[in-house]
Amino acid sequence: MSSKLLRTSLLIAAAVLAFGMMSWGQCSDANITGKYGYLVYGFDSSGNPTATLGYMKANGKGTFTGTEAVADDGNVEQNIPVSGTYSINSDCTGSGTIKAKGGKNTDTFALVVVSAGKTLQVLSTDTGSVQGGTAQAQGKETCTEAGLTATMGIQAAGVFIGTGAVALDGLVTFDGKGDVSGTVSGSLAGDIFTGQSVSGRYTVASNCTGTTSFTLLGQTLTTDFVMTDGAQHLLVLQTNSETVVSGQGQQ
Repeated sequence: MSSKLLRTSLLIAAAVLAFGMMSWGQCSDANITGKYGYLVYGFDSSGNPTATLGYMKANGKGTFTGTEAVADDGNVEQNIPVSGTYSINSDCTGSGTIKAKGGKNTDTFALVVVSAGKTLQVLSTDTGSVQGGTAQAQGKETCTEAGLTATMGIQAAGVFIGTGAVALDGLVTFDGKGDVSGTVSGSLAGDIFTGQSVSGRYTVASNCTGTTSFTLLGQTLTTDFVMTDGAQHLLVLQTNSETVVSGQGQQ
């Protein structure tokens, strides 16, 4: 490489780095404003598998409200009202709290703001807990069945309590009229299945949360989901008892 080309490359690299440093570190509570879906999973303080799917509305001033569903060691609770706080530092890191209505415990978390607040990386900071996940802005969406008209790749993983670990991968179509269909492959406790047909129904509520009920391998599986990223993305939690399975869908 010539010295002139090397100098030019170094100048470009320096300019990109300087721009990145200038654009980073401009965060505040205002970056978290509006409606988000979130999915957090891992292990609770007793070492049990757990996953939480939620919807929240943030006011840009450090507080939020919402609802969530929790699968913890196979025990599933849905439509839990929650509220919380958050504080964002200028370097785009932050922290927060969340508490279920009527609950005794207040959970804490650390977070990082990315994509100008469109995505949040989340880590539980409760002692003994090992959980992480993401929150995604909903964007401009139509919160009806017709607003979810898409073919999506779906991935999910977790555990069927008493049976073993499970991982699923598939392609499903939401037809805009409440019907869902597609094919799914997976591994259940190490037993592999491929190209299995699925069919069922879905609903979408006015806040762009929803449910599905579909048949796979002769069993009825149910999920809650939250639409994000202008309905380009779904965050998903299975709601059958004795399961802790969560994942995402993407157009």
